[in-house]
Order: sequence, then C-alpha cells, then structure tokens
Amino acid sequence: MSIALAVALLALLVSLFVLVALVAVYARVRALEAGRVAELSGYAPLVGRPAPAAVRPRSGQRAAVVAVLDADCALCHNMWDAITVAGEQDEHIRFVALVDRPDDFAARPGGRAEMLADVDARADLFEGYSPTLLAVDAAGVVTHRSFVYADTDLGALVRDLTQTHDPGRQHPGGREVTRA
Repeated sequence: MSIALAVALLALLVSLFVLVALVAVYARVRALEAGRVAELSGYAPLVGRPAPAAVRPRSGQRAAVVAVLDADCALCHNMWDAITVAGEQDEHIRFVALVDRPDDFAARPGGRAEMLADVDARADLFEGYSPTLLAVDAAGVVTHRSFVYADTDLGALVRDLTQTHDPGRQHPGGREVTRA
C-alpha cells in the first residue's frame, strides 16, 4: 500500500466519523425539540413539570422567565443581555439566568434580572443544549421551552413569553398556552 493511498483512506475515515457525529448531534437536538428524548430516557418531559424552587416566581409575581446558560457560549451572553433588558420593563415577572460559571457573566450587570449558579436547579432544567429559555407560571410549573439559535429574535421571544403570562390576555380554553 502506498503512502498516498494510506493518507486517502485515513482522510476518508476521518470524514465519515465527522459526518456521523454531525448527524448524531442534529438528531439529538431535533429529538429534544420534539420532547422525545425525555420520554425515551425515562425522564418526565420538562414542560408540565414543576420547576425547582430556586427559579419559581416570588410572591406578587405572575411568572418567571428562566434562561439556562453556559458561560462558554457567545449566544448565551446575548440571551443574558435580552433578559436583563426585559427585566427592566416588567416587574411582575421574575427573570433568572441559571449559569454554570457566574464569574464569566460578571462584567455584565443584570439590573433586575438574577443570575443563579444553582447546580441542582440547572441539572434539573438542563437538557443538553444551551441557551434554553423556559417560562414558569405562578404555580411553579414549566409551561414553555424554547431552544435558542443564532437566528432567533431574542427580544421577540422574551416578549412573547412575558405576554403569555399577561393576566389581561385571553388564553385559548381558559388555560395557559403551552408550547414545546
């Protein structure tokens, strides 16, 4: 076997490995979006489940918007910025960022938005992808989950979640709107 052939075969092997890895990651994200991973793995689906006490709305608040963030993710820093802006606009909704390392977000003041490095709460809400944005109703139940992508309009997504929990808005069937 010549050296050129060996290098070509090695390159083909590496290419196949990369292709399989990409397909696996894509399938995992799609399964998470559909909620199938939680069901298949024996875990309860996130939407409809009680949220950890650390992120539930406080007395007088009608909802909480929870961002599950990772310090190494540039998009997560943009998500933090979006919830800090929203936190200044609505005092009846609690805005919380669950982070792995709060020191990496320290240069960005949060205003009314809170940053928590609660390992247990983050483990309970982290599904293997960040940033993830969650809505928690006044009863402490997760009512919505969105995975955030680079092309997501962060401001519109946060506004949509806060309007979902507006008591003046009529919900279909007289109950909270749940989108997963």
